[in-house]
Amino acid sequence: MQASRRDRLAPLTGLRFAAALGILLYHYGAPLVAGLPAWVERVRVGGHVWVGLFYVLSGFVLAWAHPLPMAPAERRTFYVARFARLYPAYLLAFLLIAPFALERWQGGGPVALAKAATVATACLLLAQAWATPIARLWNPPGWSTSVVAAFYAAFPFVAARLSRLSRRGLALAALGAWAASLAFPLLYLALRPDGQVEPATLTWEEPLWLEALKFHPVARAGEFGVGVALGLLHHRGVGLGRLGGAAAAAALGAVIVLLAWGGAPYVLVHNGLAVPLFAIALLGLAAGGSGPARVLASPAARSLGDASFALYALQEPLWRWARRLVPEDPGAAPSAAFVLGFAGFAIAVSIIVSRSLERPARHALRALLGGERAGTRAPPAEVSGLAPAERR
Repeated sequence: MQASRRDRLAPLTGLRFAAALGILLYHYGAPLVAGLPAWVERVRVGGHVWVGLFYVLSGFVLAWAHPLPMAPAERRTFYVARFARLYPAYLLAFLLIAPFALERWQGGGPVALAKAATVATACLLLAQAWATPIARLWNPPGWSTSVVAAFYAAFPFVAARLSRLSRRGLALAALGAWAASLAFPLLYLALRPDGQVEPATLTWEEPLWLEALKFHPVARAGEFGVGVALGLLHHRGVGLGRLGGAAAAAALGAVIVLLAWGGAPYVLVHNGLAVPLFAIALLGLAAGGSGPARVLASPAARSLGDASFALYALQEPLWRWARRLVPEDPGAAPSAAFVLGFAGFAIAVSIIVSRSLERPARHALRALLGGERAGTRAPPAEVSGLAPAERR
């Protein structure tokens, strides 16, 4: 991919970090908004919505970078590249959180040991999201990496079919994928398979069908599908032109308003309601040239965006170790100062991991597995894996 084409998607790299920060605040930021107006807390606890943005963004970028059907050899190269992008930081996070994850089964005898081995194996194989009751039992953010791995496996075949469609056909496919993403939460609301569930009372032991709705790859596939269709449309010249920056800012602002309002059903917000707004934001920023696009394409924003996957994968292990090692009462709620310090620490560690572990490991894995010939460059970060983290 030529540099000029890579630069066109640079604002989306910066957007990744902005969304990642929203997810980080969703997980740990309650002390920072304590005492502020209620709508601020509603925006924070609605931070799970940014996971959907990452699914749409992932499909968009991959389709834009791979607009043509792949031959078998190209599919192999694609799979190797995606694995090399995801697995180094994912494995580091798996190892860092292992002492805490194993505490769940400590002293439980052979049965507990078998359960721990089963969960660990599923996580190492990136398969835990297919069995949603175990999806968050090791490193909670890892469920979304499992979902993205499923999307990557399907992408060459989905994109090959969609690439044969006209612009009108792609637009209809995007609408159909959005409708599919909403069908699951609408069915959930209509059938109430778990009975009455209040979001405010959700815990780690969530009802079976709600877990499936939130974390299963099939239930989230529509969001990725919208991104794929949209990326192909953008590759064929569909965009928002000079209005792109303003449209993107308005769309993302509308998402904030939606969360601040707090009146939409939780499962709809969680699974796809904001997808059209995300689509507008991506098309607007991908056009480049606007003020928001220039900010998000700045070197600092791109550096942070490159480290965003490490931040997703490592946030929970780093949080657990910080709570264990920093001299605060681990049984008490963390202070605002602790959360601010942790956020800065997590971002710094993620940048170091991105530069010192992910990049060299990515090249080594691609060379080892046959996804990169000697002397060739890896694809840019803008085309790399996007795996958000969400615990709830």
